[in-house]
Amino acid sequence: MVAMKQTGRAGLEFMGSLQHFSSSRLREKAATDFYDDPAMAALGPKPLGDRPRAELEQILQTAKATANTSAHYRIERFCQRVVAENVYDRGIPAAEAIRDQLAPLLTQATSEQAGTLALNPALAEPHCFEGVEWHLMPGGWDGYDLSGFMFMLGVGPAIFSRGGYAAVEVDANIGDQRVQVVSELPRRDYRRIYEGGCGGISTLGALRKVFPDSELTGSDLSANLLRFGHQMADKLALNVHLKQEDACATSEPDNHYDAAVSYAVFHEMDDDTAERHIKELFRILAPGADLVVSDPGPIRGCTPFEAVIYDWETEYREEPWFTDSILRSLPQMLKASGFTDIEEYPLENGPYPWITRARKPTRDATTGATA
Repeated sequence: MVAMKQTGRAGLEFMGSLQHFSSSRLREKAATDFYDDPAMAALGPKPLGDRPRAELEQILQTAKATANTSAHYRIERFCQRVVAENVYDRGIPAAEAIRDQLAPLLTQATSEQAGTLALNPALAEPHCFEGVEWHLMPGGWDGYDLSGFMFMLGVGPAIFSRGGYAAVEVDANIGDQRVQVVSELPRRDYRRIYEGGCGGISTLGALRKVFPDSELTGSDLSANLLRFGHQMADKLALNVHLKQEDACATSEPDNHYDAAVSYAVFHEMDDDTAERHIKELFRILAPGADLVVSDPGPIRGCTPFEAVIYDWETEYREEPWFTDSILRSLPQMLKASGFTDIEEYPLENGPYPWITRARKPTRDATTGATA
């Protein structure tokens, strides 16, 4: 069993403790300061609800200014930034210390129980990722070959398992949340399920738990994460098909999948890319197929203070489209692409995970095909 050395693991565990403290004790005090302001007290700690986009943008700007008057908020955000940087500043050296054990695992032979892996070295970087060190990762979205192991062995158990980062509430179990998200698909008899932007296999693994007999396919831009995911799929006997593809322009045939899941993908996209992804999902889904999207909730589902926390990700955690994503209306985009039976709701008490469900009509108005 491969394990990180004590020095690397201890540094990450300290970061996990710092994040937990900042996202609980400090954030609670920051929220109290925030709602002591008369304007924010008038809005109250409740979802902002449906309002014109211009009004929501103005509320967000006022809320940001109010939050920044609080020393508790500024210190809490400072701690969050320190942890976000140390995910890599400590995580990469911890993985490098055992590179001789990890690197061979990415290329070892796999069995049929892994499924398949198809890589495309010629795949172009989408414009919305150009020049972005995604989540502060050095080199961008595919910048580190051992990133999968780094997260599995160190960052995941030491930091992410404690919640309290980005949209994830403190002490939230994101593994359980993934299972809950995929369980929002309304049926249990799907033949084929697709996930675009799968990263590794975390959500595909949750899908396998809920849908043991379905054929599962995931695509992603990152060759590194797909290689890692393929090896883990072998260890876990998941039997999934992994493809290095742009989820906005896949090689999948028309009307092929009975269901699709999108987990924490749309907030990584600008509006144009999000629209193209939705159109591609509509194309590859069969008439009558179901779609479940889980992402940080829209600003109308956030309290004023939560909206400020979400907006911070855009500038300070290298999430260039986070604010755009919470201001857009995903249901409107889905409707414009032909989806019906659209509904959205929070899965738990807060705005994350936020579920948007939709269905491709039984009769496709474009092709005339029927289920």
